[in-house]
Amino acid sequence: MTQTKALRVTNLKAENYKRLVAVDISPTGNVVTIAGRNAQGKSSVLDALWAALAGGDASRATQQPIREGQDSAVVRLDLGDIVVTRRWTKDDAGTLTVESADGARYSSPQKLLDEMLGRRAFDPLAFVRQTPKEQVATLVSTVDLPFDPVDLERQRKGVYDQRTEVGRDVARLEAQLASFPDHDPDLPEEEQPASALLAEADAAREQNAKIDQLARDLEQRANAVQAAERAVAEAQDRLAAAKDSYVLVQTAWRDRPEQIDVAAIVERLDGLEASNRRIRAQRERAALAAQLAEVKGRQAQHTIKLQAIEKQKADALAAVEFPVPGLSFDDAGVTLHGIPLSQASSAEQLRVSVALAMAANPKLRVLRIMDGSLLDSESMDIIAELAHENDYQVWVEVVDESGKVGVVIEDGQVAR
Repeated sequence: MTQTKALRVTNLKAENYKRLVAVDISPTGNVVTIAGRNAQGKSSVLDALWAALAGGDASRATQQPIREGQDSAVVRLDLGDIVVTRRWTKDDAGTLTVESADGARYSSPQKLLDEMLGRRAFDPLAFVRQTPKEQVATLVSTVDLPFDPVDLERQRKGVYDQRTEVGRDVARLEAQLASFPDHDPDLPEEEQPASALLAEADAAREQNAKIDQLARDLEQRANAVQAAERAVAEAQDRLAAAKDSYVLVQTAWRDRPEQIDVAAIVERLDGLEASNRRIRAQRERAALAAQLAEVKGRQAQHTIKLQAIEKQKADALAAVEFPVPGLSFDDAGVTLHGIPLSQASSAEQLRVSVALAMAANPKLRVLRIMDGSLLDSESMDIIAELAHENDYQVWVEVVDESGKVGVVIEDGQVAR
């Protein structure tokens, strides 16, 4: 047996389920309002609806399903072509029976119900309260994407992390490059050796030492002449010799070369070292600039890859038919016409939530809305409009003390 027709609830019976004593509800219209004061069993009606269909997946609805003081509970749901009955006792977690209209039983009842429920048993207001990431997951579950969002995000994050790492190298190299002086085009490419100037300085020192020695010799000879003159009478021969020697030294003094400025040579040597330091720095700067250019190139390649991934994602999303025109998602969350859904009006958010709920349950056209009292009249009108347009049945729980709204639940029973 197979079941393909879209179904709605034609009758709900529940006995001793949670706060309910016994209820029998045959809903009419597209919006079924379950009303009453607090703690009377309104939520138990909607929980019974979902407990019958979802079983163990409806964890809130199936937690302590038996009314206090009772031994068993039962929920019977007539969907027109099939009847769903779920029973609980104190000794078991619940039994499920699904029968066709002619009384034939399905061999895999929960599998059948799961197929009818679609991807997600959906409460539209729950979607509005979800975080952006949870909303994206809900949206993705309602459509068939031509790509794996998790895999694509993993690729994007991998490339993004790589680009971030390369970006750190770029920042580090740029900081290092900024610490060097600007390029000087007048500096030679290679450092200049100091050996030639050192040799020149040594030669100058040697020559100057000879000149200094010559000066000292001249002074000594002059003293000798004076001494000889004082003793001319006694040492004529020595005076003549001294005069001859003096003449020789005087001639050498007259022919002496100019004295060399050693300080200037030392100053040039110091300048050479400074120049060589600048040459080294310039060569290191050039190498660092080349490395920076190469790393920036790799950074640009990662950026191009990221752009390609984003384009792939955008093209794929553009081809997807979402339940609501203009609906999509990005890294931040669900978007509507390009802006975050959280920035859309409450009415727009509600329309999106209800549309997604309807898309998630294409076979069983039944939705439930807990805490319907939080909705204003405009929101209720939107829900009624969408339910009518899409032939859906929406069960809404509201707090009401007038006793004049919808199906009134009082002390676990239908009061009106």
